[in-house]
Amino acid sequence: MGEMKWAIAIEEQARAMEDQKHVTDRFTSTLVIAASIIAAVRLEAAQEISRPSPRLTSIIADSVGLARAILDKVSR
Repeated sequence: MGEMKWAIAIEEQARAMEDQKHVTDRFTSTLVIAASIIAAVRLEAAQEISRPSPRLTSIIADSVGLARAILDKVSR
């Protein structure tokens, strides 16, 4: 009897971990999409998308931070 409860508990724990991984994957993909949109809008406005540069890297990093902040606010 105790072995069955233990097996069920292990199965539930595995299911919970899989659910958390799914949420994390969705959050990550949402963050990437949002950051890409923000970066594209900012780069189009500056028209600096022809070649890699420190400014391009900075805009992308800022866009990721902004997307993360927005998603944090929305998820609360």
